[in-house]
Amino acid sequence: MRNRVSGNRSNPGTKNRFLSTLFRHLPGAWIDPKENELISLYRLRYKMALEEQKVDTALIFLNKILELDPADIEAKFCKGDIYHRCLHDYPKAIDIYNKVLRLTTDQAGSALHRRARAAMAEIMEMLS
Repeated sequence: MRNRVSGNRSNPGTKNRFLSTLFRHLPGAWIDPKENELISLYRLRYKMALEEQKVDTALIFLNKILELDPADIEAKFCKGDIYHRCLHDYPKAIDIYNKVLRLTTDQAGSALHRRARAAMAEIMEMLS
């Protein structure tokens, strides 16, 4: 059985000592990350999940990125890529690739635009 710390937990002095100890030993635990830091963290977690072949977890982190930044075209493309290459849900992949194509322009020479076009062509070739 664990040893218990004696004392009244509702005592303000005890609470203050407890909180100051927590702040001292876990200084970064109380900082709210900024939105761009969260997106970077979610992108890293997405890549880790994909490397571990945890496709459902990877989709969760892509959805979290899109919740914070609905205009993140790279996250949309990656989501389409998962539906295409991992889940083989071609109608869903085509829908997402179409969104990426609408949001990017061919004139700008966007790499994502070219990749989405190539993926769409690959799906169409497989389905024909």
